Amino acid sequence: MKRTVLILILLAVILALPSLSYGNTKPQAKKHKSSLVYPYFLKRNPFQTFLYTKKPSVSFKVGEIPLLQYSLSSLKIVGIMERRGKYFAMIQTPDNRSYIVTVGSIIGVGRARITSINDNMINLVENTYNALGQMRAVNVVMRMR
Repeated sequence: MKRTVLILILLAVILALPSLSYGNTKPQAKKHKSSLVYPYFLKRNPFQTFLYTKKPSVSFKVGEIPLLQYSLSSLKIVGIMERRGKYFAMIQTPDNRSYIVTVGSIIGVGRARITSINDNMINLVENTYNALGQMRAVNVVMRMR
């Protein structure tokens, strides 16, 4: 009987030794769930190359996009030039950038179309809506200052 008790005590000590190992002096880290959720949809795809990105499709001409960001009253005519019977106008934006426009170009927030360019003025037609929701064409004249 003493021998059986001694064997049981030795087995208990041997089974308890792995939890009392020599190199395990660090406490075990507690596993807990974080309430913070990472928004993966805000990050770009790490497997997609940034060298060949898809260009956005734009329905406007390339030179007209900056002029569509400003109102007509903030745009300024810098100069008007005629070459081979065709008129060109240089328009300056409030941030001092200049763009060349011709007849048919679209400028301004209201998307006014240039109908004619003369020696000292530009005629535009801007489509607006009245109180009843009907479209109305408004003639606008920009003069050189």
